[in-house]
Amino acid sequence: MGFELPEIINLSKQMETTIKGKVINEIILGERCTSIIKQGMCNLDKRKDEIINTPIRSIKSRGKWIFIEFENKLFLLVGEIIGKFLFQQNTDEIPSKYHVLFKFEDGSFLTFQSSLYAFLIVANEKELKEHKYAGNVGPSPLDKEFTYSYFSDILSKYKNRGIKGVLNLQGEISGLGNAYINDILYEACIHPKTKVSALKDDEKKLLYDKIIEIITLAVKEGGSSKEYDLFGEHGNYIRIMDQHSKNMECERCGTKIVKVNVLGSSSYLCPECQKI
Repeated sequence: MGFELPEIINLSKQMETTIKGKVINEIILGERCTSIIKQGMCNLDKRKDEIINTPIRSIKSRGKWIFIEFENKLFLLVGEIIGKFLFQQNTDEIPSKYHVLFKFEDGSFLTFQSSLYAFLIVANEKELKEHKYAGNVGPSPLDKEFTYSYFSDILSKYKNRGIKGVLNLQGEISGLGNAYINDILYEACIHPKTKVSALKDDEKKLLYDKIIEIITLAVKEGGSSKEYDLFGEHGNYIRIMDQHSKNMECERCGTKIVKVNVLGSSSYLCPECQKI
């Protein structure tokens, strides 16, 4: 499904303790990297030399993005990840397949292997701010700005939209994607196609509370059990509603879980608990 806020927070923290201060002395682009370059999601073919031989100053995250800053004030923008990063101390353990290989001066290395796509963009501060996606990242559910008042204001701006679409607006609420939205809406007993205007005040408050609750738990558990961390380990958060839930009985009412298409992606829901 791809990395969402819990996986990004976990990955960025691991990068902060593992590669901060290191110096990249070589970047190797595998043949498989051609696809994301052609899609305009990677510019390492043209700009990799700009971040070589410069220490990594910091690693920060926001929403679905990780910002790796170098001492020369350039950034490697990493986001919208569907794939796997892997850090290793010994180059004898380099995976046979990868899209990008970052070699560090101390002999350790970091590989990225995409299972669909991801952004890997070298940018200066101005380019970061102007980037269509990385430069337009709203508060995440765990940011102090994400108050109920803020959430309520967002809902009031998009009254005529379906709730799933609103929760996916990265410029307003960053870090949520299909996987966690499925769980959040199930726990809040809200159908993903429900118009925001149809939600009652108590439903909005419950939805807000479930967003905080589920994302907090997922971060604590190291992200989803379906995704990998920096060391090739799975997270411990078990998704409530995914492809394995289809035709299973709802734990609340016993109705069979169904799969529906909403905004081009799969939603899993209980047709009895999550009526539209």
